[in-house]
Amino acid sequence: MLRKLWYNTTIRTQLLVAIAAINLGALLIAGVVTVYNGRKATEVEVSASLELAKQFVQATIRTLEPDGRYTELSRKISQLSERLQLAHLRHVRIYVADAAGNLDPVSPEPNGTAAEDEPPAPGWFTALVTPRIEARRLNVVQADPASGRLLMLEEPADQASKVWGLGTVVIQGQPADEIAEVWQDLSSLMLLWFVLDVAILVILYVLLGRMLDPLASVARGLSQLDHGKYATRLTPPKIQELAAITERFNVLAESLGRARAENAQLYEQLLTVQEDERREIASELHDEASPCLFGIAANGFSIAQMTQGRKDKRSVEIAGHIGEILKITDHLKALNRMLMKKLRPVAIGKIPIGDVITDLINDLARRYPEVEIDGKVATRTDSYGEKMDLAIYRCVQEGVTNAIRHGKADLVRVALSEKRRSRSGAGEIRPRTLQLTVQDDGRGISADTPLGFGMTVMRERIHALHGSCAIQSTPSQGATLRVIIPLEPIETQSEAALGALEARP
Repeated sequence: MLRKLWYNTTIRTQLLVAIAAINLGALLIAGVVTVYNGRKATEVEVSASLELAKQFVQATIRTLEPDGRYTELSRKISQLSERLQLAHLRHVRIYVADAAGNLDPVSPEPNGTAAEDEPPAPGWFTALVTPRIEARRLNVVQADPASGRLLMLEEPADQASKVWGLGTVVIQGQPADEIAEVWQDLSSLMLLWFVLDVAILVILYVLLGRMLDPLASVARGLSQLDHGKYATRLTPPKIQELAAITERFNVLAESLGRARAENAQLYEQLLTVQEDERREIASELHDEASPCLFGIAANGFSIAQMTQGRKDKRSVEIAGHIGEILKITDHLKALNRMLMKKLRPVAIGKIPIGDVITDLINDLARRYPEVEIDGKVATRTDSYGEKMDLAIYRCVQEGVTNAIRHGKADLVRVALSEKRRSRSGAGEIRPRTLQLTVQDDGRGISADTPLGFGMTVMRERIHALHGSCAIQSTPSQGATLRVIIPLEPIETQSEAALGALEARP
């Protein structure tokens, strides 16, 4: 699912996602390093503060000699704390435990600027950064009651079980404000990263769009080639690699255009030769076969006249054979006329093309009485030129014949109409065109069925007239042949867009 979603996105999106993922990974690594460094810095800072506080306590205890008492210990520490402004010594808190083990704070709660201005760090971050630092515990005892000399014994706070002698001083680390500073630094870093990353992604989005735009131009150019516009050319961009691609595209387009022109010339020569052969065959049938058939019919009719009224057996047999000969001759004459009409429609250029197509549809309906052939012809001109008239005639002939023979259709609809020049909603100027549609209800054409020779020749006829020929088919639901031939040269909006495509850097 993710793979499909990934490959369905554009290359620009893939690059941006990859860059964002790399930046996120770098942020995570930076966060881990920041947490580790913050933990170590907090440990060093708190340890230094604990050591400084311990030295302060030791100096205070020495001032109690030679008359050391617990009350004096607590009072001295408090006085010295106020004198030295120990409240500004961050990260530590000093307590004095009496003989009962009760802790009495002798240094005030830190209330520095950092503690007030900086918001506390969240619990999860505090748990990550808080180092493992043991409190300092100093047990104060009288080593010599006569001299009043005091002795300070230090032991880990978690191993102390009672208060010794005059009392016990406990020094605890308070890393909350240091952790808050680390959290503030990390929050600022994350905010700065977010702003920079968004700015970088926006800049990359614009830059990648401009850098990859030549690829989009290549895609549009390929689409133009797919529609047969081999004159499409792309202006090479300034990016070296993409410039090589566009240059190869232009070479390909030029080669395809040259090959298409050569093929069109060959097809035109083929069609010319084909029409010449058809004209020659039709002429031979008209000049040679027709007189022969007429002669056979005339002689047969004469023989029939000679045997008319004679009752002998031989005359009757001759009359019967002559009747069969005349029937065959009439059939051959009808077949000869049909072949001549099929090979070379004599009416082309002599009567209006609409009447020629209507006559062709009626003739096909008589030839295939089992198929319903419906024709609708709406042309505004008597003739569009012999070449175009003949192309339309052949398209109707080929389309209806294929629908009946190969599509096994029961209904064929033929529509020929002329469309006036118009303008679309997008501002595209549509030239005046001649449109032909042949639709049937047969079994359709499968996608892998190759075009036959007749359809290929028909398509080349239309392409030679700068038109389009397309077949839309659904298996078991019939097929539709659409032919569109422009009747006037005009620069359409698509051609203007093509010019913009060629000029785009």
